[in-house]
Parts: sequence; C-alpha cells; structure tokens
Amino acid sequence: MKTISVLLKENNYEIYLGRGILNKFNSFCEKKSLPKRKFFVIDENVFRLHKRYLLNFLSSEGNDIVYKFPSGEKSKSFKQISELHKVMLENKLGRDTLVVAIGGGVTGDAAGFAASIFMRGVPVVHIPTTLLAAVDSSVGGKTGINFNNTKNVIGSFYQPKFVLIDTIFFSSLPEKEITCGLGEIIKYAYLTGQNFYDEVFLSFNYFYQKDFSKTEKLIANSISVKAEVVSSDEKETGLRKILNFGHTFAHAFESELHFKIKHGEAVIAGIICALYLSHEKGFISALRLEELLSLPKKITLSSSLKKLNKEKLYNSMLSDKKNRDGKIKFVLIKEIGEILLDVETEKGEVFRSFEKMFQSI
Repeated sequence: MKTISVLLKENNYEIYLGRGILNKFNSFCEKKSLPKRKFFVIDENVFRLHKRYLLNFLSSEGNDIVYKFPSGEKSKSFKQISELHKVMLENKLGRDTLVVAIGGGVTGDAAGFAASIFMRGVPVVHIPTTLLAAVDSSVGGKTGINFNNTKNVIGSFYQPKFVLIDTIFFSSLPEKEITCGLGEIIKYAYLTGQNFYDEVFLSFNYFYQKDFSKTEKLIANSISVKAEVVSSDEKETGLRKILNFGHTFAHAFESELHFKIKHGEAVIAGIICALYLSHEKGFISALRLEELLSLPKKITLSSSLKKLNKEKLYNSMLSDKKNRDGKIKFVLIKEIGEILLDVETEKGEVFRSFEKMFQSI
C-alpha cells in the first residue's frame, strides 16, 4: 500500500492506494475519529459489478444507509442532490454522519457537494472506482454539479477526510474508462518532466491490459503531482491552474455533445487542441509539436467531435468559469514541464486549433 499526503493550511488528509485495501476502511476511520454512522453513496453499476466484494465490506458496517446512485453525467444535478438530502433526512442523519462516496467522478462530485451543504457540512470520504476518479476528481476537494448545460458551474471546495483507492475495482473497467483515466495521466506527463512522459509513453499498453502491478507506480506518481499542486494552491488562484491543461477545450466538447463523450476522451482532444494552439502562438516549433502530439494520438478519438460547430464551441468556452474580464484564459505549453497560464488568444487561432484536431481524427 502506498500513502500520499495532501498538506493544506487546514484539513490535511491522506490518499491510500493499493490492491484489496477496502478492508482497511474501518481502521482508517477509527484512526481519524470519524463518525460511526455512515451514508454510503454507491454508483449503481459499481454495486452490480462488485456486489459480493461490497457486501462483504458493508456487512461489517451495521445499520448504515446504502444509497445506489444513478450512473451517468445527468446525475450531477440539483434534482439528484435533492434526492440525496431527502434520503438523509428521512433516515434522520445529522452532523454525526460520514458520507462515503463509492464510484467514479460523477458519484464523488455529487456526493461531495451534497455533503458540503448538508447541515452546513458533514465529513466525506472518497473511494474512487475508476482510474479517472482515482488520479483526478477524488483528490483536491472540488465538488459540484452541472447546470444549464455548463460543466461543474455550481459547486464548492470541500476536502475529504481521506481517499481510499482499491485497484480491485479497476479490473471491471471497460476500455473507454481506461482511456478516460489515461487522459488525465497524459496531462500529468506534460506537466512534470521528460522522464515521466517517457514512462507513460512506454507503459501505455499495460493500462489496457489492466496490469496494474506495472502501472501502480505511474498512478501513484500522477496522484502525487496533483496532491503537490493542490497542497500549494488549494483554491486555484495560481499554480493549480496548470491542472486545467486541455480542459478549457474539453469542457466545451462535453457541453456541446451534451455529455455523451467521456471526460477523459474530451481531455485528450483538448490537449491536442492546446498543443496546436501553443504552436499557433509560437510557443513550440512544428517539429516539437509533432513530437508532443505522439502521446495523445495513440488514442483513437470519437468521430462525433468532427461534427461540432466551431462557433458554438467558442461561445461555450466563453462561459468557462476560469475566464476573467470576458476573455478566455488558456493553459498552454512551451515545453514538457514548462506550462503557461492565462494566455489570451485570437479567435482565429482557436478556430485553426479546432480544425487541426478535427483533421487528426
């Protein structure tokens, strides 16, 4: 088991990573003196696929409440948050309750947000069951829902008490979910250094083979990158913005496709656009551009991206919550490990980046 710490001004916590570590959950809770009453919010598909493993775990939890959370991005809504709160009130849950989110990013984002506003905040623990949630959304305290077809526009910063990542859950992930997680891991490869980039490039197929004994180190390193960035900039006022590399584009793709594209795939498409835009701005040469494109282009992207309207995408990006003064702020790249923040561009440069990404599919 690996332990990674997120060190904040307040509310430090640990991320535990390993195979078969779900049985350590109670000891972690006791160590941190967390409430004994628990409200388990479990993705319905995770419950179905891992029912026996989860029931063995839940049978030792007494009379705690288990809620099967509807899968899919549509569940990141006020309606679903209201349903969670209704169940919590019906079962007379109070501030002496621990919310435990077991599932992917949708479950974690929604359950985390519900916990953050229920009785002005009850503790939450994340048990991510997808590669994407493990390396991204479960770490850093961002919670939220989608609203008015805009991604994560309503939410809060609300740190968990700890994160437990049991790689046994990854064994049932379909190829698309592996791609989702790789989207974020590829992002970290650009943010760190050439050595990590090369390791990700060479270990690519092991992820699809689900040989997590060979990829656990890369997963841990990815989590460590995010933990370090979050520790330095919890509320995304500076350094943490680097984690948005490719995401301004990605969120527009998700919104315009009505969330029918997986987040990780949208991130990969967004990274490709960000690389092309970095070249448009003169930050990287044509030769270096082709070298840097070799990693994300290992993944075949959905042809549905090619059908998107550039004007609509651009307008969607104008509503991105990271913008200031009505201008789109991009995270671009000069070199691996050398990221540029809050870059403003011309509309034509953005459109040409879209076109080149579409042509590459």
